[in-house]
Amino acid sequence: MSELIRLENISKSFEDTNVLNNINLTINENEFVTLLGPSGCGKTTTLRIIGGFVQPDSGRVYFDGKDITDLPPNKRNVNTVFQNYALFPHMTVGENIAFGLRVSGKPEQYIKDKIKYALNLVNLNGFENRRIDRMSGGQQQRIAMARAIVNEPRVLLLDEPLGALDLKLRQEMQYELVRLKNELGITFIYVTHDQEEALTMSDTVVVMNNGLIQQMGTPEEIYNEPENAFVADFIGDSNILSGRMVRDKLVNINGVDFPCIDGSDNGFLPGREVDVVIRPEDIDIVPPGQGILNGTIISKLFIGVHYEMLVKSETGSGFEWLLQNYDSYDVGEKIGMYVKPENIQIMHKPKSEAEQAIELDL
Repeated sequence: MSELIRLENISKSFEDTNVLNNINLTINENEFVTLLGPSGCGKTTTLRIIGGFVQPDSGRVYFDGKDITDLPPNKRNVNTVFQNYALFPHMTVGENIAFGLRVSGKPEQYIKDKIKYALNLVNLNGFENRRIDRMSGGQQQRIAMARAIVNEPRVLLLDEPLGALDLKLRQEMQYELVRLKNELGITFIYVTHDQEEALTMSDTVVVMNNGLIQQMGTPEEIYNEPENAFVADFIGDSNILSGRMVRDKLVNINGVDFPCIDGSDNGFLPGREVDVVIRPEDIDIVPPGQGILNGTIISKLFIGVHYEMLVKSETGSGFEWLLQNYDSYDVGEKIGMYVKPENIQIMHKPKSEAEQAIELDL
């Protein structure tokens, strides 16, 4: 894939608050990129800088190799779908979709053809004469997409467009967005704080916090190989602990030695303090005495397809481990716990909470 957008050393402050701190980001053509992070992390500001709605304090924005930092939004080959859709309630569906085309002076027959094309893409054939205020939230979201699509942008910016929808409709729209992206062959840049949305739809996930990019990669890389404790904690459920390397491929966690696959080749020298992530689904339940740890189940919840349990360790300072398992065990039952070495993720401790952690392990 070829580079389409590049953000180079982008910083932005609002009054005394630093929102973005020297961001560098490359987005390829025909890629579905999600900016993911908690409220206030800088993801929406990044999106608005790409769209031209916000000017960076420093740094440059490049589109297809050209500097567009100072171009206004209407001069950029991008369209935006906002969280509130920004539709005109007094207009019909067709009039909303046609609005940008009419402002551009397109011929009426061209506009009619484009309306039909866009409504077909979003599965709303025959709705062009309906009033917006008589459409459901999911239908309005599709209309906002159709209005953006008819302008044939090379990039579509989506600012939490599914946030107002209920869970079932939101999940359906996730698949619709992926379908649209594949059919249209354009670049999608999507902003959300919802981890499931990011993992479900994206080619690339950019995890942000404190105005910094913490990690970027495929959904599988982000989930299975988090580069710091923030990413591990934000993406899915995790057991996050402090550890100390004993030697190559052996880490001590709360006084208990765990075989792992990392060592000095990865920069984890003996005696080094590290962060350790173990996903709850990666802890195998075995008979007591046959694992690395023994523990007692202190709580259990049924979460649809699996059980979620808290297990208090008999060793290791009584740490309460989060486990997920398809089998049911009783509260008060004693179990053994085993973790395969490849399921133990060792990470460098950051030098500070705000350290940018987009570096690979040494």
